[in-house]
Amino acid sequence: MGAAEPFPREAAVPGMTLFEGKPPPDPGPTRVRPRSNLTALRIAVLVLFGILAIRLADMQIIKGSEYQERSRNNHIQAEQLLPARGLILDAQGRPLVENVGLYSATIVPELLPEAEEKRRVLYRYLERILDVQELDIYALVTQAEAEGAESQAMVVKKHLTREEALKVREVEADMPGVSLTIQPGRRYIGGDTFSPLLGYIGLPSAEEWPRLREQGYQFNQPVGKMGIELQYESQLRGTVGWSYNEVNAYGDVVNVLETEDPVPGNSLKLSLDRELQDYIEEALLGGMKGATKAAAVVMDVNTGAVLGMVSVPTWDNNIFSEIDLREEEYRQLLTDPRKPLLNQAVNPAAPGSTFKLVTAAGALEEGNIVPETGLNVTSRTRWFEGDDGVMYAFEDWAVHGYVNLHSAIAKSSNLYFYMASCGFPDEGRPGMGSDIYDSAYRLRYYAQRFGYGRPTGIDTGDEAPGIIPDPEWKWESRDHPMFNPEDREWYYADTCFMGIGQGDVTATPLQVTRMTAAIANGGNLVVPRTVWEVLSPDGEVVRTYEPEWEEVPVDPQHLHEIRQGMIMTVHGQDASGRLAHAPGLRVAGKTGTAEFTTPEGLELEHGWFTGYYPYDDPQVAVTVFYDRGSGGLDAAPVAAQIFAFFDELQKQQLVRGQGE
Repeated sequence: MGAAEPFPREAAVPGMTLFEGKPPPDPGPTRVRPRSNLTALRIAVLVLFGILAIRLADMQIIKGSEYQERSRNNHIQAEQLLPARGLILDAQGRPLVENVGLYSATIVPELLPEAEEKRRVLYRYLERILDVQELDIYALVTQAEAEGAESQAMVVKKHLTREEALKVREVEADMPGVSLTIQPGRRYIGGDTFSPLLGYIGLPSAEEWPRLREQGYQFNQPVGKMGIELQYESQLRGTVGWSYNEVNAYGDVVNVLETEDPVPGNSLKLSLDRELQDYIEEALLGGMKGATKAAAVVMDVNTGAVLGMVSVPTWDNNIFSEIDLREEEYRQLLTDPRKPLLNQAVNPAAPGSTFKLVTAAGALEEGNIVPETGLNVTSRTRWFEGDDGVMYAFEDWAVHGYVNLHSAIAKSSNLYFYMASCGFPDEGRPGMGSDIYDSAYRLRYYAQRFGYGRPTGIDTGDEAPGIIPDPEWKWESRDHPMFNPEDREWYYADTCFMGIGQGDVTATPLQVTRMTAAIANGGNLVVPRTVWEVLSPDGEVVRTYEPEWEEVPVDPQHLHEIRQGMIMTVHGQDASGRLAHAPGLRVAGKTGTAEFTTPEGLELEHGWFTGYYPYDDPQVAVTVFYDRGSGGLDAAPVAAQIFAFFDELQKQQLVRGQGE
């Protein structure tokens, strides 16, 4: 690489002209003054000394403090020393991120030449060696000065190549205010499956800066933008240090007066295992078939520790740290119709028959069914007159014959759970409440107690609450000219469809997993968490998070009856979830296949499976979701693979539940 084109020093040094080596104009021949008028000369000298005395008095007495402060600002520079950001580790202590140095060209506005013409010469030179527009540099400096940040180092260009970095280093001594700096950066090394969980960091935006400045951030200090990086910013950020230096007109350090070392941020140890994450992604991709999106969650049923959480399609969060180098990938990420930036594990969809577990719990608790309550499903279609006086035709997905609660769960009978939620008024079978409205409110109550329709509280943020409808919600949500007045009314069918997780009901895979865990552990609705330990910079544990939960208002015996139906779902004859069976494991679960209509008018289905194991001593819950597919044929086999892989890891003592 050739040497950088030398910067014209006379353009940089205060007081020098811009003749660029040309000799100054010839002042002409010297004139000889007569020596006779000494009186006039003495008077002139006295006048000059008088003016000088007045000027000195003005500078030292009247404006002395102002000039003293200006002198101090011009010669003492406070340089911030950014701390190392805390690391993020998986459950086995393996780093998922690493801190790296990013070479950047920076500019400190207050150290620039005062003359605008000299500044423009400097901007144009930076434009030549860095390929950054002169006007962009001008705008950067102007904004910093307007915001009172003229003493901060503004980034002119980051991610410098080695050649660009050397050019800046060669000429920075002749360019006051310009420096080659090394900024703290982040490289995500845990793989794409961690991207929506970890998030990414970046420099403060214009909107964020006023708030962050009040919190002690520096203009060029990275901040968490998403996921764990954002949610645990206060732990990861560390404390900025300072170096107070005496500098010359070029910004060169003459003397270090005082230093205050930065304090690195704390590190985080997650409950997630990197090997499990990789395997979940592999299993999901292997079962995609016609699906475009998928998600899976693995959670400790007793503590809420999230042991695995994968959203497909995945993406590389390093893109956001290297946007200027990976513009095309960034554009594709934003325009991908699958919306990969949405974490499908916390993005809601119709839960389908997985919701029947909630309906079973509510109906048992309200007493309109008991485990022995039976229904003979001899035809897929059955006509009913609702208590609104309207005749309805409801369908089951198969002819099941006689079913009670246990076999209705195992075979996922729609008609049975219509009966459990809205009742069959014309047959004298009551619903969950006194009428269709009361039944809807009661079903909504139990759904909310199992965590539906509200955030789970997971510490990664960016989760949607989903929807559990009721008559008021329907009336308000359809208050739009596109809906007819009758579209806003609540009907018998609305309550019935709620009972099988259809209609307007939506839930996230994480919410479904949380519900399954509550049934498995006997009624504790745990709060899911990914971070379980905070470590000091020297590796000492400074905080351990304890499990949190709330009790579900359902009799433990009723939950036991539901679990019996779930074990039959996987191990029973002609059961809907038999493909979730993993050899040697006692898995209990529930399938779900939810109908939905695409914006193009296509009638498709979501595929779900949720379950736990071991049946006799529940430890871990697994939920698998495909945006297109069948619960029994697509989601269940993938869940079986995840159960088997996790069991093998557990035997190797590579994965353990947290908080024990």
